[in-house]
Amino acid sequence: MIDHEFRIITPIVRSLIKKSSPSEPILIKKIPKKFISKKYLSRCNLEYLKKAKLLKGVFYRGLPLNLSKNYFKQEFEMEETFKDLIDTCKLNIKGNRIIQIPNPDYVNFKSFEKLVSKMEKFSGFELISSWHQKKTSDKIYEKFLDFVQNSKFPLSIEVDYFFRNSHNNLHYFFDIIKKYPKIKFWLPHFGCGIFLHWEKIINICHFKPLILTSAPQSLTWLEIFKLRKFKNIPLRFASDHPFNNLNSIKIYDEFIKFKKL
Repeated sequence: MIDHEFRIITPIVRSLIKKSSPSEPILIKKIPKKFISKKYLSRCNLEYLKKAKLLKGVFYRGLPLNLSKNYFKQEFEMEETFKDLIDTCKLNIKGNRIIQIPNPDYVNFKSFEKLVSKMEKFSGFELISSWHQKKTSDKIYEKFLDFVQNSKFPLSIEVDYFFRNSHNNLHYFFDIIKKYPKIKFWLPHFGCGIFLHWEKIINICHFKPLILTSAPQSLTWLEIFKLRKFKNIPLRFASDHPFNNLNSIKIYDEFIKFKKL
């Protein structure tokens, strides 16, 4: 069993939070200061990873930072920080690296391409455009999404409810899948109910997207997924650890029960 959405807090992120850095206002707004403490993080990780007995690996990623120096610093710190986490927990858990798609206002495509070329091993990409204050289908991402499609690696992408006027609105996602039908999409937070439009999605996408269970409402969504008509939709375990109000093990336990049905 694999956790498809596991967050790593690198030294640069802790430093930015500690300083309440004005260069990353969304990070400062969203991430509580308690995550500065390595001791606190270690306890959170141990409580989850040691109890999740069936967990053999994680797809780990950082956070969608904006400023160029912050973005690159985090990406280069990721592997070592994950190794330290596993060594501290004394667990044999395989790490699969996910690379953030940067804010193109600060990181141009050539710099991103150069970064990826330096990565010896990785397993996919993530785009959270709302942290860049951009809509998912913004043309500024075109070169990056072309790259992802050609790479054949999956892309984890946030989708919001269709009735919300947000940067990750469902309508913007449909614009993306029409333009990039061969991307293997991973949709965290149960895609905010996107599986309710499943027939339309699979008529456009070359690959069926994976629905990931990471959401504060995970337990409610799992109840909905128990309905017969949703059984053929690919659902994968994801926790968004530790940014889920420390509900990682609860989401894990409920997913195990769900899979046994």
